[in-house]
Amino acid sequence: MPNSSPISRKRLEFELLRPPTTKDRRTASSDAHQQYLQGNQFFHLNSVESFRRAQQAYEKAVTLDPAYAAAWAGLAMATWWVADSADSATAMAAGRDRAVAAANKAIELAPDLPDGYQARGFVRVPVQWDLEGARADLQKALALEPDNPETLSAYAYVVLRPLGQFPDAIQALRRAAELDPLNAQLWGRLGTVLSFNDQFAAAREAFNRSLELSPHQSFTPFNLGLTYLMERKPDVAKAINARSTNEIFRLTRLALSEYDLGHAKESQQPLDELIARFGHSGAYQIAQIYARRGDKDRAFDWLKRAWVQRDGGLVIVKVDPLLRQLHDDPRFAEILKSVHLPVD
Repeated sequence: MPNSSPISRKRLEFELLRPPTTKDRRTASSDAHQQYLQGNQFFHLNSVESFRRAQQAYEKAVTLDPAYAAAWAGLAMATWWVADSADSATAMAAGRDRAVAAANKAIELAPDLPDGYQARGFVRVPVQWDLEGARADLQKALALEPDNPETLSAYAYVVLRPLGQFPDAIQALRRAAELDPLNAQLWGRLGTVLSFNDQFAAAREAFNRSLELSPHQSFTPFNLGLTYLMERKPDVAKAINARSTNEIFRLTRLALSEYDLGHAKESQQPLDELIARFGHSGAYQIAQIYARRGDKDRAFDWLKRAWVQRDGGLVIVKVDPLLRQLHDDPRFAEILKSVHLPVD
């Protein structure tokens, strides 16, 4: 497991001392409650390995208390992220189906709690391309608990961000970070939305805060490097790239950085490795590389593969700065339609 920060460890120690209450999402089992809290702690560390640890903790929680709705919701979220990095297309599809089933179970058990709606709202977009269904679920969750940081984060990330509604997304994520300032994932998501809105200095502040809380992340170093690529500083992006704990993102950023440095051969090697090892789960990242190179035909070929694979990256296809060169191509509108995003 990646090492958590001293702040995060102290927080977990404090949380584990508290007995479960109705405010803790309704379980009478102290053991289930502790597993649930551990799952939350692992989940917020924001790496593929920590998502696996979170999934294991949530599974223990629902085994100890099968009626523990919040733990089922946590299991849905962790299972989706684990599935998104699975070793095969079959495992990815099966994991995503289990994530949706767990979210539905949470709602069935506790329809008056926001947790299940928050989880189902999140997974509906990358699994089913159901943006309006996600909006309805997340608005329901916010109506039940307006200041739930996980729901604010999910709403910003899978509803507002894909539509390019960045000011509203930033506002929601800043509020979420105020409510839960030790959550590395929230700071990473805030940094991503700020970056997409070309607020690079503010994005780096958020990313660095995220990495202070959880140094060994999969996504945040990748997104931090993107800010430097957009500012034409590929040498800095390349140096940061090595911090990613996820091979797909490390290879993608290396290929992008080397290309922007003018090193064609050095860029091709990580791209070839990415295709050979992760073509089943990294199709979206491969499309990003080809789009950055201006190779539109290959970029669209890989975007179509990403659609077949239900690649979670397609959630951001409309607003991804690495795909801006594709916007004037008629095929881009077809991609947007295929994932139920508006063409405008």
